[in-house]
Amino acid sequence: MTDVCLGVAFLFILTINITQIIELGDIHKQNLITVIYNTNMKIRYSEIFYSIQGEGKWTGTPSVFFRTFGCNLTCAGFGQPRGELIPEEDMPHMKLDISNITSIEDLPVLDIGCDSSASWSKKYKHLSPFATTEEIVPELTKYAPWSQYNHLVITGGEPLLGWQKAYIEMFEHPDMSNLTHLTFETNGSKLVQDDFAEYLNKRNIDVTWMCSPKLSLTGEDQTVTINPNALLTMNKVKNSNINLKFVIRDEQDISEVQNAVAKYVEVGVKIEDVYLMPEGATIEGQELTERNVADICMKYGYKFSPRLHINLFGNSWGT
Repeated sequence: MTDVCLGVAFLFILTINITQIIELGDIHKQNLITVIYNTNMKIRYSEIFYSIQGEGKWTGTPSVFFRTFGCNLTCAGFGQPRGELIPEEDMPHMKLDISNITSIEDLPVLDIGCDSSASWSKKYKHLSPFATTEEIVPELTKYAPWSQYNHLVITGGEPLLGWQKAYIEMFEHPDMSNLTHLTFETNGSKLVQDDFAEYLNKRNIDVTWMCSPKLSLTGEDQTVTINPNALLTMNKVKNSNINLKFVIRDEQDISEVQNAVAKYVEVGVKIEDVYLMPEGATIEGQELTERNVADICMKYGYKFSPRLHINLFGNSWGT
């Protein structure tokens, strides 16, 4: 097709309805598909970095991390007394002076509330690039010996919130053709869209859904955070596994862990393993909880997830 024809076809897409698309001939459909794949969708992201996976199933694995911007939760309760949340406007991430900050990596790691609040709070949106998939892929592939380790971790924020169609375009980039090992770090409340699941099923990619459902400790509503239907959509992806990772403070959280797992199992969610991870986004915070959580794991038979990146690299972004 000529550039003029492509332009006409693109305008046609903006006005055509689904019935009309179905009625098109195969050649016209293919032309429209070509245009769609060349639109270069954009994704807003907070950071891209290369590090050691510090949590969950793939702890210790060299990985490229792609942290998307945006989340449906705030998890304000971390680091606060249970049930005694300070007002949102007084949260540390809202009070922080960022007038001289030009990069996410220059921010401190906060010990109250979500440790990645800069990946979803509107206050920090200007620090997060809004880039095309064509621009993002070179940033992903430049950090690692890609053909050797080939593990991409898409995290957030909540990576399943609004970028699933763009991921398809990103994975179709020629430089991503050898991607075979993928992890989504998700809070487990958002569904995998059908077209994304179908796409993953056509690719030879092993997918780990590292789900971290939020307990009442976080200040979040568990009718939102414990969503078995979301995990069922993850199970639709072949060559994928679901691992649960619950952040807990002490034994008081165990009954909620057990209830959540029971809800998943009741509707038929297939779960590979369940991990408990100690609350605490800093070295100091981990020292308060990790030994106790390890003892709880031994008592109840759950796997222990460290936060290895904190131990290795300290209190910093980009790790």
